[in-house]
Amino acid sequence: MKDRDEMLFDLKLVDKLVGVAFGKTGIVFYIAGGAACVLGGHTERATRDFDFIDTGYSSQMSKVFKLLEPYDLLTNYFAAIPKNYAERAVKLEGFDNISVYLLSKEDIIASKIDRLAEKDIEDIKSLISQVDFDLLRVCIDETYVNIVYDDRKQRYMSNLERFKELFGV
Repeated sequence: MKDRDEMLFDLKLVDKLVGVAFGKTGIVFYIAGGAACVLGGHTERATRDFDFIDTGYSSQMSKVFKLLEPYDLLTNYFAAIPKNYAERAVKLEGFDNISVYLLSKEDIIASKIDRLAEKDIEDIKSLISQVDFDLLRVCIDETYVNIVYDDRKQRYMSNLERFKELFGV
């Protein structure tokens, strides 16, 4: 399990190594899930992995990702990702050779509705008082539209009803 300091240390190490190996490459990471909650300072809990949104990284990136293990590469085939997350992502400062963005609070919540496990509920509790509810509704709609499989869409809608009951939204 990694806390915020450990995750930042790993990302800064990768930033330095990318600079040495590749120079300023324009590598952009979008971080979702519990990792975004931890790195954004929204929760004090630790997380076991980095959750990166797969934006079509090149094969040379496998060496970079190896340094950040364990990690998950999320796609809309296997994860609930709001369609326009990149427009709302918040840049995490302090990097020279890579760019690191965290999903917005609203996008994090919208994506966590898909699984709605106990740790997701805890993360949502830490975020819910700080969100723009109109934007959250947009993110939820975008997430639903972006889910590929019908059975996953049904699960999302079922969990959305539970989310509404739990949080009075």
